[in-house]
Amino acid sequence: MASVKMYAKTGDAKAQEIQSAVEKKFGKLPEVFQAMGRSGDFLEAVLKVSEAAGNNLDPKTKELIIIAVSAVNGCTYCLDAHRSAALMQGVTDEEISGAIEVASAISLFNTFNKAIDLNSDLKTPVRK
Repeated sequence: MASVKMYAKTGDAKAQEIQSAVEKKFGKLPEVFQAMGRSGDFLEAVLKVSEAAGNNLDPKTKELIIIAVSAVNGCTYCLDAHRSAALMQGVTDEEISGAIEVASAISLFNTFNKAIDLNSDLKTPVRK
């Protein structure tokens, strides 16, 4: 159960318009867009950032990155949503597992390195 008020087409007029378009796309209004639906300005900005992020990547790669980050962040909602989206893009279960394995391994290294405060001695040289 959500810990915030849900705005299922009960936010401002702009939010309601955006939610109607989202509902048309998905065949329903996902809870994430209800939770963000108080303010159309906010909802519009979030969607614009989401669309702009990684627009130079192919859809499969973008979905695999989203899955990897969602796994490390522990967001079951995003994992479920984007696993479904990835499968529709032709991503295989093996690729999804691989992305989660890589994210998990790097998360382990990140935690270890932060915990012991290592010097960063593997920097990329500056390109001229």
